[in-house]
Amino acid sequence: MRELNLIAREIESREKLIRNFKKEIDQLDNQIEVNQMLVNDLENDISEIKHEYANLIRDSYKRKGELNQLMFLFSSGDFSKAYLKYRLFKEYSRYRQRQGEILIESQNKVQALVKEISQQKSEKEDVLNDIEKEINRLQGNKHRKSKLVQRLKTEQQWLQKSLQEKQAAAAELENRIRELIAAEKDVNINAAESSEFSEQMGKLTWPVEKGVIINPFGEHKHAVLKNVTIKNNGIDIQVTGKSNVFCVHSGKVSTVVAIPGLNKAVIVRHGKYLTVYGNLVEVFVTKGDIVSSAQVIGKVYHDESEMKEVLHFEIWKENTKLDPEQWLLR
Repeated sequence: MRELNLIAREIESREKLIRNFKKEIDQLDNQIEVNQMLVNDLENDISEIKHEYANLIRDSYKRKGELNQLMFLFSSGDFSKAYLKYRLFKEYSRYRQRQGEILIESQNKVQALVKEISQQKSEKEDVLNDIEKEINRLQGNKHRKSKLVQRLKTEQQWLQKSLQEKQAAAAELENRIRELIAAEKDVNINAAESSEFSEQMGKLTWPVEKGVIINPFGEHKHAVLKNVTIKNNGIDIQVTGKSNVFCVHSGKVSTVVAIPGLNKAVIVRHGKYLTVYGNLVEVFVTKGDIVSSAQVIGKVYHDESEMKEVLHFEIWKENTKLDPEQWLLR
């Protein structure tokens, strides 16, 4: 079942990755199209500038005798006319020079855009190759998932019993949390701690060094049993080996309890908020301890033969359950 959940989460991640790759392809396609239109416009401009510049050079060549600056000036009747001709001559020369500069600038722009298009096409090919690889991996994962589901369908009686045990453990933990909340309702809640924790959405330290979320928060269909809905008050994180458990934020240990099916659980208060760490085999804190962010508070239960290295983690705000996945650092 844990392997099936891991594969399901991996399939979900790869499908999301493929969607992101496809978005990148669409963005690159749009950018390539825009750049190609700019290249076409610039090439049209260059063609017109070349034509105008060629006419200008031909005209200048034909009139080279007339455009001799000294003759042009001495042919004037007075100083005012001579100055006016001088200004016209300079403007004409400056215009010829500017037309040449515009032509060079436009050609450089075209070369830069053509190079950019070439790079974009190369990036697009790389993304397409990545998509193809991810699709192949996805198909392999779906095949593995299908085989596991078929095998587990022959174990429905065991699955029903296992699910009932987990639900009983979850219900017991929830009862303990609600009892704690009721017992502490008259305790002065530190508003500053509440405010500080509320600003940590998407920033909280992970409760384990390495792990994969195999059961998300909330209600979702059972992977094998038909018409069966699983309800999870938190998330389940698969870890490897004897993993340490870290407090996600500074706070005060409200209690340490033993839950059948979840071993030991530590509940830490952060103002109005509670964080819950279940399925611990060792606990290094006691009720009333002040703990800091990333402090080791215990170890996840470990059983190599049964692969039960799973941390159950919950976040509550008073009597409201929150999705821990939305709070942990992404």
